[in-house]
Amino acid sequence: MKERSNSLTQTVGQAICLRRKALAMSQEELAEKVGIGQQSLSRMEQGKIAPKFERLQLFADALQCRVVDLFLAPESSADACAESLANLLRPLSEEQRAFVHQYTTQLVQFLRKMAKA
Repeated sequence: MKERSNSLTQTVGQAICLRRKALAMSQEELAEKVGIGQQSLSRMEQGKIAPKFERLQLFADALQCRVVDLFLAPESSADACAESLANLLRPLSEEQRAFVHQYTTQLVQFLRKMAKA
């Protein structure tokens, strides 16, 4: 793989990194899922090399997103986390989503109280 530095390579690398972290996945785990070495993944996340075209769908599947999402750099890991949660909720029924929303709201309220204590 040729080392290169361009904005698209950096955008894809940043998107991969933020989505991986939002899923609490290690570099080793993601590298194994897409069939590359951890050092190669590290260089991708740093924007030094680009993933091969053939691997983009593997990355998207492992990161629970669409291929196009890898070309749209999230502004923060919070954005990537929110999108990851949305992807997890999509296949659920309305009733299941309502339950998850209610539970999450209660959990966030509890965490805020704990942070103040």
